[in-house]
Amino acid sequence: MYSNPSYFFCKMDGQNWVGGPHPTRWEFTVADNGQYGWMKDTAISSETNPLPDCV
Repeated sequence: MYSNPSYFFCKMDGQNWVGGPHPTRWEFTVADNGQYGWMKDTAISSETNPLPDCV
């Protein structure tokens, strides 16, 4: 993910351990290549608390 700004749809806690301030959080996004998928929270520099929870 190299684009700036990037867009994240939602967040999901309680997933695989990634460490950082939200150790089990992943975010659903669309990558630079147009593919949808999950990105670990530690790879994102901005705060992700404002994102809605994924349903």
